[in-house]
Amino acid sequence: MGESFPVDKLLDLYKIAIEEYRFEVRLGWDRATYLLALNSAILSVATGLLKLDNPPVVYALISCIFGFGLWTSLVGSLSITKAHEYYRRTVVKKTVIEQLLGLNAQLPDLHQSLNLAVGTTKGQSEHMKILTDPEKWVNRTHRSSTITFWLRWILRGMATVDGIGACVALYFMFQIWIGASPAATEHWLRPLF
Repeated sequence: MGESFPVDKLLDLYKIAIEEYRFEVRLGWDRATYLLALNSAILSVATGLLKLDNPPVVYALISCIFGFGLWTSLVGSLSITKAHEYYRRTVVKKTVIEQLLGLNAQLPDLHQSLNLAVGTTKGQSEHMKILTDPEKWVNRTHRSSTITFWLRWILRGMATVDGIGACVALYFMFQIWIGASPAATEHWLRPLF
C-alpha cells in the first residue's frame, strides 16, 4: 500500500502529523490549566465574599459569581472532552501515516510490542484498533486512569461546589429579605465556606 505514495511526501506528512499531535496536546493542556485556575479563582473570590456580612444585593452578586463558576466549570469539562477528541483524531492520522511508512511493523528479535511508531500513551499503541475502526477508537470512553478523565471530574466537582455556593448565597439573601437573621442558620452553613 505504501508504494502508491512517495516516501518523501509521506515523511513530510508525518512531520506535519507529529507537529499537529504536539499542538493538540499543548493546546488541550493549556486550556485545562487555564480553566482550573479560573475556576479556582472564582471559587476563592465567591467563598471569601460569602464569609462577610453583606446586604441582600451583594448576596445576589455572590450567587451570580458562583453561577458563573458553575457555567465555566461545565463548559470547561466539555472543552476538555472536545480537545481530547481533536487529540485522538491527530493520533489516527499519525497512525495511518505510520502504517504507510511501515513503522507499525514488529521489529525482528525484539518484543512484539516494539516498533518504530511514536506511541507515548497506551491508546496510541492500539494501532490495529485505530486502523480497523478509527471512529470507534476516537469516540471510546475515557479510561479512569487518564489525566483527561480526572481533569473533567475535578471541573465537575468545582461545578457542584459552585452550585451549592450559589444556593447558599441566595438563601442568605432570602433570609435577610424576609427579616430573619442569617445568623440563625450560620452556625451550620458558614463553616462550609
